[in-house]
Amino acid sequence: MSFRSLLVHAQPGEASKLRTEAAAALAIKLDALLIGLGAEAIPPIAAIDPYGFGTAQWTPLLYEQQTRNLEAAHAAFAAHAKGARTEWRSVGDLPTPAMARVARAVDLVVTGGPAGEGDIYTRVSIPELLISSGRPMLVVPPHGGRLETRRILVAWKDTREARRAVSDALSFMHMADEILVVALGAKEDQEALHAQAEDVAGMIARHSMARPRTHVAVSGADDVQVDLLAQADRMDADLIVSGAYGHSRAYEWVLGGVTRHLLHACERFVFFSH
Repeated sequence: MSFRSLLVHAQPGEASKLRTEAAAALAIKLDALLIGLGAEAIPPIAAIDPYGFGTAQWTPLLYEQQTRNLEAAHAAFAAHAKGARTEWRSVGDLPTPAMARVARAVDLVVTGGPAGEGDIYTRVSIPELLISSGRPMLVVPPHGGRLETRRILVAWKDTREARRAVSDALSFMHMADEILVVALGAKEDQEALHAQAEDVAGMIARHSMARPRTHVAVSGADDVQVDLLAQADRMDADLIVSGAYGHSRAYEWVLGGVTRHLLHACERFVFFSH
């Protein structure tokens, strides 16, 4: 697919600077439209004034603050997305469901950057958005930066999510100089993993300028994510492409998993599809 429109959540001040700058640079590179969404919800009055003594006084003040915050988010987005073709939207709602709704109008959602502070009223939950948006997602590393697509690592596992991620990321792979398909698993699965990796590499080769290489190795369930990032380090990958939440999110939260590890422990751009 070709990414002709991108979406990013904009927040006041410097909170969303790095991801907005990364999204803007990518939009310019792809000649794509960048949609900035300001979304913030007002906490329930009960959370602020549990005894309800000042409800009448609190309500207009909260709405005024919300309006100021959304205006500040717009100003920050305009400053951080200079040079890109942009569109602005704002809504008084929880950021995660608001982003999921606006995602219907775009090809790619851009999230990430520094974790910072916040709550469900002001910040996007990346795991929830991954599951609910129905769109591929590019996660910007904590230090920000501009996405290069010269060296791409594909984290392969024979799941629906991984197949979709490979397909969704083909336009990036078309620009790559080096692509590595990594398949890690148990010793008894090595023959099957080799066949799968070669199939995936062949499919990618029909869409890209580079001839993908494959790396298949034995890795225990607890070591896959560490071994995967080690391969990314060896090739100095610009981008990791991965399916998201092949297990249930609850399973990954309790037992760990590649998706959770890439979200919390990766210093590179990661492209996810669910």
